[in-house]
Amino acid sequence: MTNWLGVDFGTSNSAAAFMADGNVVHVELEEGRETIPTALFFDLYERQVLTGRVANQALLDGAEGRYMRSLKSVLGTPLMEEQRLLLGRRTDFFEVVSAFLTQLKDRAEQFAGVTFDHVVAGRPVFFHRVDADRNRRAEQDLKACYHKAGFAHVQFMYEPEAAALESARDYKKGSVGLVVDIGGGTSDFTLFEAQEQGVRIIASNGVRVGGTDFDRQISYDHFMPLLGRGQELTRRFAEGTIQAPAHIFSELATWEKIPFLYDEKTLQMAKGMERDAVSRPVFARLVKTLERRLGHDLAFEAERTKIAHNEGRNHSMVDLSLIELGLQTELTDEGLEKSLLRFGEEIAEAIQETLEAGGVEAGRVEAVVSVGGSSSMKIVTDAIQGCLPNVAVKQGDVFTSIVDGLAIATQAT
Repeated sequence: MTNWLGVDFGTSNSAAAFMADGNVVHVELEEGRETIPTALFFDLYERQVLTGRVANQALLDGAEGRYMRSLKSVLGTPLMEEQRLLLGRRTDFFEVVSAFLTQLKDRAEQFAGVTFDHVVAGRPVFFHRVDADRNRRAEQDLKACYHKAGFAHVQFMYEPEAAALESARDYKKGSVGLVVDIGGGTSDFTLFEAQEQGVRIIASNGVRVGGTDFDRQISYDHFMPLLGRGQELTRRFAEGTIQAPAHIFSELATWEKIPFLYDEKTLQMAKGMERDAVSRPVFARLVKTLERRLGHDLAFEAERTKIAHNEGRNHSMVDLSLIELGLQTELTDEGLEKSLLRFGEEIAEAIQETLEAGGVEAGRVEAVVSVGGSSSMKIVTDAIQGCLPNVAVKQGDVFTSIVDGLAIATQAT
């Protein structure tokens, strides 16, 4: 018997589902939860690999090990084949990604009591927006990881098309809708027409902008200046000063690059900047962040800050006492919107491109279905309303609309 599983392997969170008696069944991937953070922690003391919220907690508890998140962002890049020392052996990202997928598959099988040997796997419209070759390699990399995790057959489906398949059941035949899927690493868009059975896909598009980009920009603009970004260094063999190199702060604000900063070379660079700094205290914070491996803690604080603003719980002052007792930075709604403005513009441009690719006038769109963890951000709703001012936006199930569609798609295989 062939058993199919639908898997939404996301940049920030993942989900799995299958069909039973004509209904979508969500896999309980963690106790009482149908989604799991796409995160791994390689525990050096216990010599084991932790996943999901357990991995997040191990990091926050200060356990000795290597934490990895935003695994999807590495697909199609040279980092996939780079080997790192994990749990005493050299490991590349094919093994890292497949380790997560293997655990997800095992939990699905334990939950359902069957072996899942086939998978309908979600993928963004573009892994990499402007590089077709890298985009192809990313899908090949992901397929190899699914095979390595134990799936005999892998069928891909665009994530927003899966969400369209799930949501079209709520619309009358002939209705034209737009799915706006703002995920952790990409934003995807699908124009669809509801039919008696399923949907007709009119056009799909995507852009490499997502929630982790919002986190990175918040950290880079508002946290990194407290660690030395934009500060001056004295020239060692000439008069005057130069600005501290920006790349270390950019990487320290980027989820998938943080683990690679914890080496002696980077630490010595930071200590050299502290030595040459016009204002040494800020660079002392940078050194401390690297020595104590607090980069992911800062990234989590940026994510929490984003969520708080999105939910209207902003108190302006962000507490960064994890770096230094009493350290704070101000982040107003205006400051956040200014930092994220360019992402909103990219999303609006991609929506317009989707309409043009489908040959659909804005007035023909009867509904917008918004899914994905960052879909309710103001910059997103503003972008949608700017392109489709007269259309009501329906908030789909943020974390399961896509996996529901993937599970439904298994029936057609």
